[in-house]
Amino acid sequence: MRGTRRRSRNGQFLTNPRRCRFDPKVLQCTGGDVPPACLTEEQVTTMQNYYAGTVDPVTGERIVPGFAPGSETEDLSVKGIMLKQQLPEPLFDGPLYWVYGPTFGQSSSAVNYTNFEIHRDLPAVEALLAEPLNATSPDLTAFRERGGRLIMYQGWADELVMPQNTIDYFNSLVKFDSPSFATRRGDEAQVGADVAEDRFGGDHVRAGLQRTLSYARLYMVPGMYHCGGGPGPNAFVFLPALQDWVENGTPPGSVVATKYVNDAAPDVQMTRPLCVFPKIARYNGRGSTDDAASFSCVEGGHRHDHGPHDEQ
Repeated sequence: MRGTRRRSRNGQFLTNPRRCRFDPKVLQCTGGDVPPACLTEEQVTTMQNYYAGTVDPVTGERIVPGFAPGSETEDLSVKGIMLKQQLPEPLFDGPLYWVYGPTFGQSSSAVNYTNFEIHRDLPAVEALLAEPLNATSPDLTAFRERGGRLIMYQGWADELVMPQNTIDYFNSLVKFDSPSFATRRGDEAQVGADVAEDRFGGDHVRAGLQRTLSYARLYMVPGMYHCGGGPGPNAFVFLPALQDWVENGTPPGSVVATKYVNDAAPDVQMTRPLCVFPKIARYNGRGSTDDAASFSCVEGGHRHDHGPHDEQ
């Protein structure tokens, strides 16, 4: 697996999972090999779907991003697998009852939890629930003009909210804030493509990014599960930085995150800076990799940066 993998004393995690170019097919059983030494063809397909996310099988449109490389774990409780196996139907399918009524829980009905199809059935869900439930609008103009300041954070190993989903929302803010998008100039399409691919080098995209950073900042937390836990540095505080930003106009920079031994203070296992997206933490080449002081927040950490990797 290519990527920026850092080893802590109690585990491993990826600093920037989108630079990992791992194909689970390399683990498929060949010859006389059998699981668990390798993966069956069905298991390979499962893992490919795990990384790919939910895709419309007819149009190829990505509905929901997949899990990030590095989020794999042997702890079944982390992914809620044991809980899901005990339930009579899929977890979090409650909103679909709003669309299809109580018959959604009956396997004999035309549309139910056993035969729901993305291409056929999702449009009906969006028609009824998108407006009241989706929080995806990139237009935060009123919020910004009233002095609002927004800090978002996301665990790279989150098992509930896909990390790329949060990045996609932040990028939608950058696109909306880009001059060419606001004025509908001819290069709007290119700006949209650049932002979607995390290319922040163009003048209009760079201007959009700077405007977005004036009121909103995103921090990606390596190795953290949903809102906490995981093998990475998962203890940090953003409230003082947010307060200073709102009250004194001081934009937040990097924030030090801590990994405690057994996730319980006070014994510190390691520290690491959380950088303002799209910057990432990169090892300086000297000092302990368990010390935040050995890392710097640098540009060029997006998924299409083909420069040298910190580690293989």
